[in-house]
Amino acid sequence: MPAPQFHLTFGESVAHHPDIEPAVRRAVASEPVYTHLGAIFHDLPYYGNMIAEAIRYGLERPALDAPWAYRMHCIRPDRFVAHFIRAARTTPGLTREEGLALVGGILSHCALDLTLHPLVNYCARRDTALYGGHETYHHRIVEKYHALFFHLERFGEDVIGRRDFSLKTRVVKRGSLVRADAEPQIVAFMHDVYRGAYGNAPTAGQWTAWVRSFRHFGLMVGNEIAARNSRKVRQNELFRQRFYVGDGFDFHDFYAHSERRLAELVNLGYRYFEAADFSPPAEAEFCRFAHIDNLADPDGLGLPHLPALPTELVRPRRRRPFQKPPFSRAA
Repeated sequence: MPAPQFHLTFGESVAHHPDIEPAVRRAVASEPVYTHLGAIFHDLPYYGNMIAEAIRYGLERPALDAPWAYRMHCIRPDRFVAHFIRAARTTPGLTREEGLALVGGILSHCALDLTLHPLVNYCARRDTALYGGHETYHHRIVEKYHALFFHLERFGEDVIGRRDFSLKTRVVKRGSLVRADAEPQIVAFMHDVYRGAYGNAPTAGQWTAWVRSFRHFGLMVGNEIAARNSRKVRQNELFRQRFYVGDGFDFHDFYAHSERRLAELVNLGYRYFEAADFSPPAEAEFCRFAHIDNLADPDGLGLPHLPALPTELVRPRRRRPFQKPPFSRAA
């Protein structure tokens, strides 16, 4: 999935998108915590144990399985989003502004996955073929550099290494770094979403532990050590050529579709939220127009063409993934 810092930033962008309904833009601006929750909701199960994941990442091991994340991304994600919008409108204790912020956040997540995942998957599969290793490891590396170069171009600085980024990983209004907790209405909301889409749900303790672990992630990357690494790797032009603007692809061509899909999906979700008709026919109509097919490996219809993947495995002995690749312009 695009890196969490990218999802959080893209969720915030709903407030400034000129083609999005003003009511949603106002809600996203006024409820940043729930905007961030919606923007990262699909990916929270990946944050089950940050220490274990950090070790696996450092050792270039595959990511741990996250069955709930797989469900949300791959098993009727359109129905999951439809139930998310219904719960945002109907859960007692949630205000209208909070509900719309949640809706804007989750649809920003969908828009980014649907339009950037084809490029992420291409780069990760290319590097898996060239260097070996596990695709999920390469997948995370690609996402890291997409987020890095995007933030540098758009804002002049990476969000990684900044204390204010760690604050953005607080995605509920109650709880702490040590206590797995959340406000009762948001736990009820979570249960309603999952049960409506899949018939069962994570326990409150399991889900709030993911939320707490996501805050731990924010601490791990919102410090000077992470900032120094960001400043170091951004200087290597080969990384930009390899992941961002390379032979046969340009990140910007895909991101233009991200902003277009963002407006389409958020406005569709707003109309569904406002109509408050969550009958099976209305849900089916929402799903048909949303065309949220598979967030992990979307169909890519209408997106730019990508080069063919390598057909031969090239795995130089002892070669590290970030040495100069044989296909770069500088080779």
